[in-house]
Amino acid sequence: KKSFSSDLSVIANSCERILRCSQPRVKKLEVKWIVIVQAPSVLQAASSTERHPEFTSNVCSEPMWFGAAVGNLICVSAWVAPIFLLPGSLVLITAPHGPKAVMGGLLAGAVLAGGPKTLGFRASILAGLSYFTYNCPPSGQGSSAFGLVSLFVMLAMITEVPGRRKSWSRSPAFFNFITETLDARSYYAKATLRGNLAGIKPGRVMYAVHPHGVLTAGWTWNLFFNSDFHKLAGRVGFLLDEGLRLKSPSFRLMCDWCESDNMWAGAATKRTMLKAMEAGETSLALLPGGFQEATLCSRGKDRVYVKKRAGFVKYCLMHGYSITPCYTFGESDTYSCFPYLLGPRLWLAKRNIPAAAMFGAWWCPVLPKASAELQTFVGDNIKLPKIEQPTEADIKKYHGLYMDALVALFEKYKGEAGRPGAVLEVF
Repeated sequence: KKSFSSDLSVIANSCERILRCSQPRVKKLEVKWIVIVQAPSVLQAASSTERHPEFTSNVCSEPMWFGAAVGNLICVSAWVAPIFLLPGSLVLITAPHGPKAVMGGLLAGAVLAGGPKTLGFRASILAGLSYFTYNCPPSGQGSSAFGLVSLFVMLAMITEVPGRRKSWSRSPAFFNFITETLDARSYYAKATLRGNLAGIKPGRVMYAVHPHGVLTAGWTWNLFFNSDFHKLAGRVGFLLDEGLRLKSPSFRLMCDWCESDNMWAGAATKRTMLKAMEAGETSLALLPGGFQEATLCSRGKDRVYVKKRAGFVKYCLMHGYSITPCYTFGESDTYSCFPYLLGPRLWLAKRNIPAAAMFGAWWCPVLPKASAELQTFVGDNIKLPKIEQPTEADIKKYHGLYMDALVALFEKYKGEAGRPGAVLEVF
């Protein structure tokens, strides 16, 4: 009994290393420890070796790490590529005609992004832009044509066409490719889901996740692409930025492919949220901090934007949803961010304009830093009463309870996360 606790810890660490190196050849692994003892310390050591979602999250060898990097690059590209594709294609189309034409093209892009998603509206603007390619000087015809084709493909993927489905078909193969074949989570030094895992159960639950970070790495790998979380929570609806979910062709495609019996992804709009809550068939996951929290992101600092985020609490009260706060330690370590002009950048973020400049891996700045340790801790569930018409006082009361619970979650687990001196800044 005296040495058993330490021996068990050594065995657990050895087995974990072996299993990491076995991952490319073994698709599914399950380790169970059955220990019959009396000493509480031994019981604690035994429980720490149970297989949780984080068990196979660490890097083992170069081939595995390279595949994981590719998996992250696929997902990051689906997010950021359209941000550059739209203005880039417009510049290619109009550049041969001079600066004034470029400005006109970018203005047309703004109209495309903010206007109706109907076929007729977008086809008319595309036809107008094709004039620039048709009358392009010979020296610039190739680049202008390439820009026009790129824009056409992008619009074809997200434009509402009569008789065509509004979403792409599910693709379990894509989800398995990212999570199993490439094991994208193992790109990071650590990617774990921890805390009150026993409290994750199916039902009317809103998982409110902080911080957003620049590109939501903790949310992505510890929740969205984590099958273990889906199994515990039942079917989960992940609510994402409306612009990304509906207007970004590659991001929309990725979300549609990932949909399954255990998860779906929708726009974080009032309409979508209320519709899902009225049905009451799924749990929901939300990033309340949004672009403001992304703007606040600063390497090594823990910041949340929640003081003016009470809308989701109101909807939870209206439909009897409880709230479970979640916090990812290490999210701010994924990128080095531009820290200045915070006020003007928050003003832009309030208008749904991303205002964060970041630098990640030295060899590919758009990728997060692989040294980040993403530890997402699940807090205790906050039970809310069902109030069909909550007053401002009701909303303020329970929003305050949520903020207190979030701070308590942070303080409870910051030592376990290896950041005992961390301070949570609440905006």
